[in-house]
Amino acid sequence: MKQEIHPLIQNAALIEEQGILVLENVTHMPAYGDPIVSPYFVLALNHQGWVHAEYDFGPSYFHQHDFALIYPNHVLKALDSSDDYQATLLVLSSRFLNLLRETYPNHLRFEYHFNSLLHLNDLQYEGICSSLRQMKVISRLDHPDRRELLMSQVDILAHLTEIYMEQNGNTFLEKATPVQQLLVRFIAAVAEHFCESREVKFYARLLCLSPKHFGTVIRQATGIGAGEWIARYVIVQAKHYLHHHRNLTIQQISDRLGFCDQTAFTRYFRNNAGMTPKEYRERGQKLSAGVRPQ
Repeated sequence: MKQEIHPLIQNAALIEEQGILVLENVTHMPAYGDPIVSPYFVLALNHQGWVHAEYDFGPSYFHQHDFALIYPNHVLKALDSSDDYQATLLVLSSRFLNLLRETYPNHLRFEYHFNSLLHLNDLQYEGICSSLRQMKVISRLDHPDRRELLMSQVDILAHLTEIYMEQNGNTFLEKATPVQQLLVRFIAAVAEHFCESREVKFYARLLCLSPKHFGTVIRQATGIGAGEWIARYVIVQAKHYLHHHRNLTIQQISDRLGFCDQTAFTRYFRNNAGMTPKEYRERGQKLSAGVRPQ
């Protein structure tokens, strides 16, 4: 069976070029096999059907009229979807997101919200639909103020989203429990420093906690040890390079991920993925060619 390309990867060049992209009529969400770590901020509106996925290695279910905020550098894996699934995705590049923060420093809140899935009522659903339609129209304009108009529309959508969050009782980060806030900071720290260190004590020190207490809190909160969480994140990044950047040698990928040499990278990958980087790359090539590995 030929492995399909995730739409965020498939449209990566266009997203980077335009900064913002509205993907309408997303009707096919197959199980992609490996999870991805997207560098984009994605707002997904489900019109009908459902998707079963994992978000940061935990189960996530995306139903009709759900609105999901998928933050950059978090781990996402699609597992299954219904035949009638249909959604619209609004994708923002990191460059465009930084422009928004600079333009609206006091009232644009596209930072992490602990609860990032909204179950919309009919009125809220129509409000989000209307906002996305406006952005689609503006994105097609050949006009010198196109980017400024789009930023204004995204700012409106941000305010609309916050209103709906408050109406639905969602928790903002500053109102989350101390454990929830620690998890958010831990995820952000791993995304920023995983090339620098893969040691639990490094992140414990960064978050001003003892390694023992830090490890206990993370395991109790997530069911996954801090070390395993870090390893999963690193392996997702490694698999992405191995599968989608075949022009890079394994040594070059090892360097990009901060390993001291290729041998250390191979050992780490084998211990956490059950095969060597070379074996994984060859397996991916066979899948892409429509050949089932024996």
